[in-house]
Amino acid sequence: MSFMASASGPAQRARRTWNIDQWGSGYFDVNDQGDALVRPLGSDIQGPALPLAALVKQLKAAGLRLPVLVRFSDILHDRVEQLCAAFDSAMADTDYQGGYTAVYPIKVNQQRRVVEEILATTERGKGRVGLEAGSKPELLAVLALSSEGSSLIVCNGYKDREYIRLALLGEKLGHRVYLVVEKLSELEMILEEGQRLGVTPRIGLRARLASVGKGKWQNTGGEKSKFGLTAAQILKVVETLREQDALGSLQLVHFHLGSQIANIRDIQRGLRECARFYQNLLALGAPIDSVDVGGGLGIDYEGTRSRSFCSANYSMREYARNVVTAFAQLCREENLPHPHLISESGRALTAHHAVLITNVIGEERIAESPPEKRLADDIHVAELWQVYERLADDQEPRVLAEAWHDLLQTVSELQERFVMGLSDISARAEGEGVYLAACVRLRAKLDTRNRAHREIADELAEKLADKLFVNFSLFQSVPDVWGIEQIFPVLPLTGLDKEPTRRAVIQDITCDSDGRIDSYVDGQGVESTLPLPEWKNADERLLGFFLVGAYQEILGDLHNLFGDTDSIDAALDNNGDWVLSNPLAGDTVADVLAYVNFDAEALKAKLAQQLAASRLPDTEQARLLADLGESLEGYTYLE
Repeated sequence: MSFMASASGPAQRARRTWNIDQWGSGYFDVNDQGDALVRPLGSDIQGPALPLAALVKQLKAAGLRLPVLVRFSDILHDRVEQLCAAFDSAMADTDYQGGYTAVYPIKVNQQRRVVEEILATTERGKGRVGLEAGSKPELLAVLALSSEGSSLIVCNGYKDREYIRLALLGEKLGHRVYLVVEKLSELEMILEEGQRLGVTPRIGLRARLASVGKGKWQNTGGEKSKFGLTAAQILKVVETLREQDALGSLQLVHFHLGSQIANIRDIQRGLRECARFYQNLLALGAPIDSVDVGGGLGIDYEGTRSRSFCSANYSMREYARNVVTAFAQLCREENLPHPHLISESGRALTAHHAVLITNVIGEERIAESPPEKRLADDIHVAELWQVYERLADDQEPRVLAEAWHDLLQTVSELQERFVMGLSDISARAEGEGVYLAACVRLRAKLDTRNRAHREIADELAEKLADKLFVNFSLFQSVPDVWGIEQIFPVLPLTGLDKEPTRRAVIQDITCDSDGRIDSYVDGQGVESTLPLPEWKNADERLLGFFLVGAYQEILGDLHNLFGDTDSIDAALDNNGDWVLSNPLAGDTVADVLAYVNFDAEALKAKLAQQLAASRLPDTEQARLLADLGESLEGYTYLE
């Protein structure tokens, strides 16, 4: 079933309000009935657009609970297709003679089903996806998943002899395994283990670039990177290999510009440096036939198409064109062979495919009406009432600004008097109530075309925002919000046909003041509050957290012992209906207690001892013990 939204009307207004067209990348939309939609096949083809709220009903019927992480397999396939198509187009336009492989670094999301779906992509992506590992556990997973035919595997990260032997085993199994030298000390081990096992290793080296992409991840590339070889160290590698008659093993040069590079100019500058390293290594006699440009392809989380850290001012096709052009031009000018190109665009492949869906369990709203006037004899309460009443008539911009300053000063003095014991709790309660009611009245009169009023309006938007208490752990499901102030789009799943009359901030259910979201995507860019419609009932209070498919699942932690959420794969059948597979129940209370070395049975036994020592009736003891057992096997989130 397809839901097509009109070019104008409620759907178009909702797209503008929440900036859906920009961050959704064709995978997410809204219809005129106000339902948030997912388009698993993207917008380039005429595929179904399905309401997420309807999917939630199916998930609940299948026994899953909120919060739930939904992985859309078709989006993973489409991302691979889009990336390969972007490079194919760029190579055709530049008459590029080399090939391209999209290598997926599994550190971005190591979930087996995610990696399998990426590898299972057909059409353009078939046989053109390799895998990257950065540790021994990852390499074992990669080798197991690369079971069909010859696969391209890139081995990054720090290496010991066991890691190297595993990589050489992959070579023996018929895979093309590149051991990328990150430190000089690794080279001797690679050569020794290759000789011992009778395997000629495919060696790559990672060059440390002077160029660096600006942003929150800028130290993953450039001179401050913890990985990579300097120019002098690269010369040493070449010299060592030549001395040992092993220069023929040096087949790949690897770079990493950084992660989530927002500005295409940074990518262009870095690629020029990459291309010169390739040229110079060929001049030194190294038979380099492949270039791995690493990561950097950004995702526009904000939908602003800007140089902001959580955005990107270029498209996937523009990125591919810049990569291909950098090497095509150099090879044409210097008469060099066109290398096989590799990119490690893990974030771009996985970010869109996962959506966290959960429910709002409570709200706290600012009362728009003032409290009953009781304590007019308190000077500060009386002053606040005077400002409130004055705001009923005042329209002049300067007077409104003065009223704002009066409100701030008077309520501050009232609170200070309470601290000093000069005012009681009743006066404080009434004064703060009048203050908030005055703020509501003031907000309605502000003219945001006036610069002074804009600043006041921004402050009032935060001060008067509703608080939404949402059934999730920020630290478990979107840890980068806390760790690096990452921005993820958040969208109500229903009611989007209504005018958004409210602004809100999201609070999670952990006992931590950091468990809140401070930045939200909307039509104006990034704001400190989330626009919301009025919900009719509790069943409508559903939120989706989008673009959470990269890094979040593996980085999530157990703050307050909130564990993994339920998760499921959702794909389309030939009729455009959902096929739900691989449901995984989230952690139970017993599971998370075990992570911190509490044995559930021992805990239950100790509590049983306390019950036995109590004077409670036997029937009540039995009931409480049964309740305890149910709690240990229950979900860590609110049900």
